[in-house]
Amino acid sequence: MTLPLTAATAAQAANEDGNSQGQNGNSQGQNQGSSTTKPRIIVSQDGEVDDMDSFIRFLYYSNEFDIQGIVYSSSRYHYAGDGVNVQPFRWTGTEWLNHYIDLYEQIYPNLRKHADGYPSPEKLRSLYKIGNIDNVSEMDKVTEGSEWIKKVVLDNQPGPLYIQSWGGLNTTARALKSIQEQYQNDPKWPDIQRKISQKVVIYNILDQDSTLNGYIKPNWPDLKIVDNQSQFWSFAYLWTRQVPAANQYALKAPYMEQNFLNGHGPLLEQYRTYRDGKPTPGDDQNNRWRPDQNLTYGVHDFISEGDSPSFMYLLDFNGLRSSENPTYGGWGGRFATNASGWIDTTDVNPTTGANDRAYPQTRWVADLQNDFAARADWGVSSKYSDANHNPTASVREGLNLQAKVGQTLTLHGRGSDPDGNKLTYRWWEYTDADTYAGTVALSGADTATTSFTVPADAKPGDTIHLILEVTDNGIPALKHYQRVIVTVK
Repeated sequence: MTLPLTAATAAQAANEDGNSQGQNGNSQGQNQGSSTTKPRIIVSQDGEVDDMDSFIRFLYYSNEFDIQGIVYSSSRYHYAGDGVNVQPFRWTGTEWLNHYIDLYEQIYPNLRKHADGYPSPEKLRSLYKIGNIDNVSEMDKVTEGSEWIKKVVLDNQPGPLYIQSWGGLNTTARALKSIQEQYQNDPKWPDIQRKISQKVVIYNILDQDSTLNGYIKPNWPDLKIVDNQSQFWSFAYLWTRQVPAANQYALKAPYMEQNFLNGHGPLLEQYRTYRDGKPTPGDDQNNRWRPDQNLTYGVHDFISEGDSPSFMYLLDFNGLRSSENPTYGGWGGRFATNASGWIDTTDVNPTTGANDRAYPQTRWVADLQNDFAARADWGVSSKYSDANHNPTASVREGLNLQAKVGQTLTLHGRGSDPDGNKLTYRWWEYTDADTYAGTVALSGADTATTSFTVPADAKPGDTIHLILEVTDNGIPALKHYQRVIVTVK
């Protein structure tokens, strides 16, 4: 049975918390006109500072996912040691995650006032498992975490199942190896392996241990990998070298202090920034917290969320449809196909005119930061009316269209806003996501209605990606998009 790679075909049965109704009566995903089926995900992480910050953001967006597991793994940068032969290396312990869930519990009642589907703290605690943490690439031990991943991989829920690797892949590798050891002598093994390979999608951030190339790819050659080898750096420690100057304000101290660090509740009090004077116990080698270090960064400048792209590309409530196909691009970056699935690729940076491997991520920085800022407000706002919420965009003609060369298409956009805010409209062509090699001329691009003529040099099968942005005038200003894909007949 073929399981297509699209969030719209994820498991129909969400967990009991994912189906709960918030007090505003609509889930954020439903407000945005997206599929009500949430992506099934397992998060694995290694406890680095940027994992901690990514996990904080993840908790604010946890209502958008059907979370199947939160698993602690090691990496080449962080491991616990085995108490005998292997000494701990930059080990931050495993209790910080429980502490963050405790802090999430304090803002959970407020979050539920603004959107449905936030998982209960008890549910999150039940999903937290310790995996293979003793050493880098260690996958010999069967652990609680590996057995949990194995169980979810083998369940009867349809795919896809997204396994996100914020650290090493060793716990996931151990789970797959346990499945192989159990079933490889079974006559049905080829069918079992095929079904799993069609179901599981791994999102890999860098190669943080050797198990992807050493075990997973050789033994599971048809398993799909979304491989982010460099694009993530644009939302990580070296962001000043990657993010265009026009978008850097959303990562600088004044923005961070106003929207996250000051007066936004106990969970965001744990959010780490450059030179903030808050050491990370166990990771003495990471000196970025020290006020006398990294002087090119201001105190409270954004530090890193290098792992957040792995879940941001699944955030289809925004209307960008990036989970349908990683080549489309969205808040989690954009990818090109390769032998194993997808690899991070380039967009043309309009500032430099060059193909830029960071720009598929950095083009969205201001938007995704504003969206997070609104959710930060949700956590401290006990009334729906005390915070901003995303507008809703739609396109009368639909999102998947066909047109002939020379045909003129007119697209009618429409927006509404739950807070009664004023809306503005903008249409633009995402040329990097197109398979058509040229560009189209949009009329009325700054209005709700746009039109264009399919160019004469377009070939049958070419696709043209048009993005409608609807932006409110709330604080912070929020957007909802619609992606119209026009296929040339």
